[in-house]
Parts: sequence; C-alpha cells; structure tokens
Amino acid sequence: MPTPAVAPLSRSELVGRVRGHGTRTLVLLLLTCVALAIPTRADDREKLAALLAPAIANGGVVTIPPGDYRLDGRQPLPVPSRTTVFAHGARFILPDTLAGNARAVLFEGADVRDFAWHGGEFVGHVFDPARKENAWEPNANTRPIVITTTDKGPGTRDVLFRDVKASDVAGAVITVQGVGKGEAEVTRFAERVTVENCTLLRSGKFMWDYGYLWHQIVWPEEFEPWEVERAWKYCRRDFVREGLSTAAGDDRIRFDNRTKPIKAGASADPNYAVTLFGAAALPKPLVRGRQYVVVESGADYVKIADRPGSPPIRFDAPAENLKLAHDMVASYYGLYAPTGSGPGKGAVDLVACRDVRVSGCRLSALGDTMHIQKSHNVVFASNHIVGSRMGAFFLAEYCKNATITGNTVDGTNGSRVISVEKSCEDVTITGNTFRSGGRGSWINQPKNLVIANNVFVNNTTKNTPDPKRGRRAFQTADYETKPELYVTLYEKNATYGPVIIKDNIFRLGDHTGTPAITLAANGKDVVFTGNTFVTSSGNDGVKPVMRVDPTTDADLRDNRGIEVERAPVDFNHGRR
Repeated sequence: MPTPAVAPLSRSELVGRVRGHGTRTLVLLLLTCVALAIPTRADDREKLAALLAPAIANGGVVTIPPGDYRLDGRQPLPVPSRTTVFAHGARFILPDTLAGNARAVLFEGADVRDFAWHGGEFVGHVFDPARKENAWEPNANTRPIVITTTDKGPGTRDVLFRDVKASDVAGAVITVQGVGKGEAEVTRFAERVTVENCTLLRSGKFMWDYGYLWHQIVWPEEFEPWEVERAWKYCRRDFVREGLSTAAGDDRIRFDNRTKPIKAGASADPNYAVTLFGAAALPKPLVRGRQYVVVESGADYVKIADRPGSPPIRFDAPAENLKLAHDMVASYYGLYAPTGSGPGKGAVDLVACRDVRVSGCRLSALGDTMHIQKSHNVVFASNHIVGSRMGAFFLAEYCKNATITGNTVDGTNGSRVISVEKSCEDVTITGNTFRSGGRGSWINQPKNLVIANNVFVNNTTKNTPDPKRGRRAFQTADYETKPELYVTLYEKNATYGPVIIKDNIFRLGDHTGTPAITLAANGKDVVFTGNTFVTSSGNDGVKPVMRVDPTTDADLRDNRGIEVERAPVDFNHGRR
C-alpha cells in the first residue's frame, strides 16, 4: 500500500525543537522534515514474498489482499507449484519510468505444476506512438507472469489463469513455455494450460509495424514534426546514408561508400533494394520512396537501376543532400519491433504447450495481440480481440490440432487480421467474425486446414491512401495493395493442402487489393467453394478477382461476386 504522507512540523514546533541548538542542527531538521513530507513509494516485493513463502515448500492457498502493490521486476517473485493464488482487488503497479533497456519479470517459475492464479490487475505504461510523450521507451519489456520448463525437471502441467486483468503492460501478461529445439521441434511440452475470462488490454510487446518509421522519414510532410523527429531517433540509422549528390547527365550517386559499402546485387531481393528521399523533388526519373537496385558500386558512388541487368539510371539534374535507405528487409520489414526489444509477443504468449484452452477473454495490444506457437491441441474460443497494432489472431509456426471458434476479432487497423503461420496442421477456423484488419489474412503452407462459416469485413485498411491509416510500400512508393486472404508457401517448390475454404462471407473494403484472394502454387486438394463476396460502393460495381496459380489443384465452384483467374502467383505475394 502507498506510504501515507507525514504532516510537516509547524513553525512554532520547529522553533521549539531547535531552540538552544546551532544552525547546523536546524538545517538537518529542516531537510528531515522536507523528506518526511514527500510521499514515498517503496517496492512491495518483500511483503508479497512473505505471503508466498509458506506455499513454496508445501503449496496451498495464497490470498493477496486488495490494494496497490508496486514492483520493479528486478527480482521476480516465485510461482510455486501446488498453489492457488487469489488476488482479487490487488493491483500490481510497475514503475512510472524505466531505463531504456529495461527488462522486468514480476512473478516467475520453472516446472510449475498444479498452479492457479485468480484475479489481480497489472498496470504499466507501454509506449504508444499516438502519444507525443511516453514514460517508457519502445523497447521496454515487462512481463508479469512467466512460467518456463526445463529439460530434466518435473515439467510444467495443469496451469490455470482466470479473471486476470492488465493494462498497458509492455510484454506478455501470461507466458507459459515448454522446451523447444530449433525452429520446429518440441522436446518437452508444458501440459494443460488454461486462460479463462481474462481482460488484458493494450498489453504485449510493443511493435512499430512494418514500414512505420521508414514511411515517416521518407514522407515527413505527411506527419507531425514531432513524429518525424521521433522516427529519426528510432529508425535504423546504420541503413540510412545522408549527404548524397547527383550531377546532371551522370549516372552516379556520389557519397563516401568506403565504410560498410553498399554493394551491387544480382538479385531483385529486397536485401539489395534501395530507396531515395530527402528532397522535395528528386532528379528525374527518380521516384521518392520507390525501390531500385544497386548495379555498380565504388568507393565514392553507387549506380542504380530499375531491376538487375537494366542500364544504370542517368539523372537529368544535379541534387544535393539526398538520403538513401538500403537493405529494405532490414530497414522496412526488419524494424517491425524496436531495436533491443525483448521477448513476450502478445498479451498471452504460449510456446510449446499441449492441451491449451484460451476462452472468454478480451484482448488488445500495441503489437501482436496473442501468440501461440509450436503448440498442440489448442482451443481458442469465445474471445474478443478489441484492437491490435500488428497481428490480431496469431497462430504461429508449427501448431497442430487447433480449433478457432466463436471469436470476434477487431483488428482496428492492425497488420494481419489472421496469421496461420508456417506449417500449421489440422486447424479448423469456424464461426468467427474478423473485421478491420490491416493486411488481410495470411495462411502459410498449411496442411489439413478448414476455414468455414466465418464473416470477414474490410481487412485491408493498410491499403487506404491515408498516412494515418494506410502504409506506403517501398516496391511502388504508393500505398499497399494486400489481398483480403492469401495462401502462401515459405519453401520454394513445397506443397500445401488439403485446404477447405467454404461458405464464408467476405465484405470487401474500398481499397481491397487486386487480386482480392490469392492461392499459391502447388496446392493439393484445395476446395474454395460457396463463398460470398460483397463489394463496397467505392468499387464502382467491378467484381474482385481471385487469382489461383495454375499448378494448384482446386475446386473453385459457386463463389458469388468474384471472378476466378488462373495465373501464376508470385512466391512473395501477400508477404511483400
């Protein structure tokens, strides 16, 4: 509980106490009185440790009384096995300010068994780019409850969280992890993990979003001056070169290219792409913010072209003080999270867990809203995602046997409204509503996937030609053109399927990409039937297009309101 302020001494009391003493004593008493008059907010770790201590050895029931508890997270409190914690009415408050690379964990345990946590609220100050002033840095990382698993210990099992609340926590509120090996393998699952009726708002690891800072430094006139100043503070300056120049009739962009030189690339891959900016008018034929490739590189120059193998561009006029961003994978895609940020995607972060249930929760985040990865036997049901700066529903890599049902997902201009990532298997997504996402739904090389009887409403808001809602793409320097739904591969020449996408309603927004649906190459046993597409009045009655690669074996019958096009689908469609 906060320590109450102590009333300062009156003048007469002070005079009485120092009468007969020297000036030095008077000064010391004055300083003491001033210090006592300032409310202090000591860390409450020891108080909570005393409450938890009896359960560490023997388990039991721990009741944390209602009130405010201030924790800095430098030394986590234990999460004991065979214990039920009741924290109704308790608020766990993180510090008002943190160091730039702050890492905080409030409660932590390994190989936790038969544990339940009921109630309580965690309060922080996550970085919010909509605010000019922020108490915490973007890379601050604060995780309230972290449960891990060891290779040889007794393991993690039977873990329950119910009625937990959180606001503005800069990391996953609830983290449970098994043991993984490499990208895909799980060597030991955390077993039977349940998250019920939790309200975790604006909580999770902060993320900038793809291209957010790049957009602001390339088109500064579209943003407030303080936003541009902040973008320069946090962007990857090591991928930006300044003070470049061109000459009329020359094909060289001149600058000191000796330290970490920008090299020529033989590929159109974004790793070798550059964009030019920094002047109101670039020398023709350059387009500000559009990608070019470096085709020749020297100690004091580079030459660029539209694509590998094309002749270098020759400029029609001199220009000074140009800027160049290079390696767009790093400077555009790679900076989706702040430099130096920590772990803990989503308000709920479950990795290598088996028999998982997340139900009846209300979630939002200034990053990915929820994150389930390498987990088996997952039920995500009757939840409401009320906002997401990036991925809204995020079923990450290598999940198996997942049922996603009865959820309402409001992306509110986030990134993808659905991500079903690398090689998820045996996934059923049915009876949900997905709306107002930013970059559509991404399904990445699935096996045994059903998406049926859902409603999709305007999930391409990042395509909106408005800097406050949309995002420019470096490939074109124009706003994005993401599809509403895209099935992709992450391995060249791989296959995917069986996939059934049927009986869904797609209500497309004004700026849905063309095509609106894409199905990658090498699909096997794909059924895309009985879906209904409704276009907005802004589309002037033009039917959207579904592009299906000719190598994909697909049944495409009875889809109302969309034209089917059999044409090659680029390997990177949707993702880039």
